[in-house]
Amino acid sequence: MWLFPAGELDSGKNYGLIDNIQYNYFEPNRNFNSFPTYSSLQTRFQNQTILSRKIGEPFLNIIYEYSNIFASEYRQIEHFINKKEDAVNSFYVIDLSKGEVPSAIDTSSTWIPSISNTRLYSAVSNMKANYIFFFNGIKWKLGTITTVTTNTSVTTDVDTNNFGTLSDTEGAVVTGNQCTFIYPVYQCYVLPNQMANFKRTNYWDNKDSENYGPMYSGSISFVSKYKV
Repeated sequence: MWLFPAGELDSGKNYGLIDNIQYNYFEPNRNFNSFPTYSSLQTRFQNQTILSRKIGEPFLNIIYEYSNIFASEYRQIEHFINKKEDAVNSFYVIDLSKGEVPSAIDTSSTWIPSISNTRLYSAVSNMKANYIFFFNGIKWKLGTITTVTTNTSVTTDVDTNNFGTLSDTEGAVVTGNQCTFIYPVYQCYVLPNQMANFKRTNYWDNKDSENYGPMYSGSISFVSKYKV
């Protein structure tokens, strides 16, 4: 499983791999947003009656915005996009704009976050978000959705693939500074030529750091592969 921008995830690890290079997950530091796009066709008749019909399933747009990121972070994003051949191959993207802290998370076996609105999630393949990203700001866990109890809870299998190192004890925390947020994860494509949006800004001149070199600002847009 490929998760942007970490790379291909490995069981029991908190990082991804691209060409055997380890990359950590990091969030966009400026902004993030998402919105659905609906496909319809409207025809206006002479008497001003409008005929509207659906011509396609709705899909999700996700936008990540970065400001003055280090050269190492830019190279990681560039390496990821290059490995997926730009817009040719799909991968998974976290919708960070839809994060929430559940009222409770039962981590005794499968992880079950209790939430009052479950409409973003689905246990049906290729529909909505089939994965949940658990994140306390330091550690994370990624699970497959197995059951959705409408407006009550989402049952998640975190053991089969065992992506991430957030423990059962850490994942169950829903109060305080290190509470666990949950986010929907969608299979997406990147829109073509998004790396062209990045522009050089400042310069990090510490030659002893992996961040040495130009800094960059820009944005990346993704679209979901399946209907939302």
